[in-house]
Parts: sequence; structure tokens; C-alpha cells
Amino acid sequence: MSGLSAFYLRYCGLRVRIAPFRMKADFETVKTVAAIDELLNRADLINAGADPGGRFNISAGHTVENYISRACRYIEALERGELPLRGMFAEPGLSLIDHSFIEKDGKMHLFYIRGAIGYEWDTRPQDTFGHAVTDDLINWEILPPCLSTRKGGHDDYQIWAPAVIKKDGLYYMFYTGVNINVAQAICLAASRDLTVWERHPENPVLRPGSWGEWSAERWSDCRDPMVLHDNGAYYIYYCSAKRQNGKKPYPALGIASSEDMISWRDEGAYCFDFCDFALESPFAIKRGELYYLFYTNSGKGTEYAVSDNPVTGWKRLGTLLKKEGVPESRAFVPSCSEVFEFKGQWYISCCERQPGCEQYLEIFKLAWNTDGTAAVGEKLM
Repeated sequence: MSGLSAFYLRYCGLRVRIAPFRMKADFETVKTVAAIDELLNRADLINAGADPGGRFNISAGHTVENYISRACRYIEALERGELPLRGMFAEPGLSLIDHSFIEKDGKMHLFYIRGAIGYEWDTRPQDTFGHAVTDDLINWEILPPCLSTRKGGHDDYQIWAPAVIKKDGLYYMFYTGVNINVAQAICLAASRDLTVWERHPENPVLRPGSWGEWSAERWSDCRDPMVLHDNGAYYIYYCSAKRQNGKKPYPALGIASSEDMISWRDEGAYCFDFCDFALESPFAIKRGELYYLFYTNSGKGTEYAVSDNPVTGWKRLGTLLKKEGVPESRAFVPSCSEVFEFKGQWYISCCERQPGCEQYLEIFKLAWNTDGTAAVGEKLM
């Protein structure tokens, strides 16, 4: 038919091909169809002239061809009888980003950022935490969102990176509260059942120490909290930036300690020469007498370091999850990893960001070598 653009003809052709799969009710197909819908809708908006830049002009991957080609690959896989997103969990139509696991009554609970496929965080604010539960780390029951932004608090713009830990029958969720100026600070909510959460009345509970460049009036780094319990003390690790003699602040790992997880004592900030760009999503565990720090090395992937104490002396051990030939942005690597034991098996998670803000949870088996190093095994499917 004359007058129809090549894009519109291609768009409609893909819609026709995906339509029969809308009749299916299994979760894997529903999830894939929802992702295809989001990819095609974003391609349609960009083709119509919608600006993908957002507040900070983060544009890597936001092209018509990227979205169309990704949708096409998924459709072709479904037509071959394959499930292209098998082993990759997210709510249908959403991205799953920073997350936290905690076990309760033999089941694993997952809390996570609910992101938008096709949109950066500065274009579609990340304003709720999702909640899902499983007994096998493969099949998930999606529960209602558990926490949202709230008017009047420091977290009135966005909430990022939940981290849940249990103490004396109470669950504590530390998370990044973000105000409209993108000033980040660590906030706290508590729950007795992992379902109903109440914010701490004095949020935020933690900001960087005097070493940090922090102000509520401008972008300030204080995000991705994680808490380690060790011999009666609690250590919180978070991403920040350290002041450098009048020079541009350098990305750093902030650490604080506490006995009650309410009042925190600053333990300083540490800049690691084994991170080329920035250290994100720190996650620490203690195994035997050693402390292991897992983190995202932007541009490389998930790496880890070891120390004989929870505060200093970290030595890089290597990369556990990586992606070769990272396209366009340092963000497109396996990231947000957590390490945990469930039913006698160790695991490591990640959420590998794809160009155009498509991201899913993936979980791999993890083995510990006799020399104290770790090895990533097969992915759970």
C-alpha cells in the first residue's frame, strides 16, 4: 500500500508474527511477549521522534534498529519453539536490576529494582521495589511491590538497590534514597514478615563521612548498600566518591560499622587501583577466616577481592562474570552480583544490562576451590 513507511510495514509485520504467542499462558512465553511489546513500542516512539536522552542524555543503545532487531530475534526464537529468556527472571515487561536475597522458612525471597525496558533511570524513575519468592531459584511467584518512593522524604524521587538482613526476628532493608537532585543517601525500612515495611523515622540513616563530596543540593554518590554481620558487629558497604585535594572526586567504597544497625560509625572510604572506572554494587561475605568482597568493575564485569578483615587490605582475586567486547558503554556487563548459599549449594547472581535497558536476573552455581578462590559453574535454567 502506498504511503506506508518501511518502518511501519516492518513494525506491523512483527506484530502479526507475535500475535499467536499471546494465546499462551506459560510464564516464559508471557515474559518474552511482554519484552517484545516493550521493545517494539520503544522503537515506535523513537521512530516518531521521541527523545531518548532523558535528564543526562544517556543514549547508548536507544536506537530503532537495536529495539527492532532484539524483538525480531526473540520472535524468531519463539517461532523455532525456543524460549529465549529462559533462565532470566523479571516481571513481564520490566527490567530487574539491583537486588537482594534472603531466606525465610525454606524459601528464598528476592527484592529488586523494577526498571523500565527501553528507558534509562533518568527518563523513567525507578520508584518501587519488587518482591518475588521461590523454593528452587528457577520458578518464581511474583508478589506485590513492597516499597515505593514517598513524598516528603529523601527518597521522594527514586529508590535503588535494596539490601535485606535479619536481626532479632526483624528484617532490615537498607536502600538508596534519591532526591530530585540525585543526591543519594542510605535509608532504612523494617518488617516482621518481609511483606509490610515501615520506614525509619529518621531517614536517611547514613551519608558519607567528611572524606566525601556530598550535598542534598546536587548529584552526590552514596548508593548500593550491603550489610555484613560479623562477630556481633555490622558493617555496611556502599558506593561513594572520595575528595582528592581539590581534584575531581574519585569513586570509592564507603564503609561504616554499627552494633544496632541504626547508629553508624564511619570507617572511611577506600579507592581500589584494580577498578579502572568505578566500583559498583559491593557485596561482602565471610567464609572461614577470610572476607570476600564482590563488586562490579564497570567495563569488565563482576570481580572479587579478599582480605583478612572486613575494612582494609583488600586484594583482587580476579573476574568471575565478564563479557567480551563491551559495546558503547561500560554499563553493559554482568553486574549487581550477590553470593549466597541455599539448600547446601553456593550461588552467584548477576543482572547483565543489554543496550537499551533490558536487564534480567541470572543465577549461576558457585564452587569454592581449596585455595580459597571461587569458580562460576552452570547457569540455572
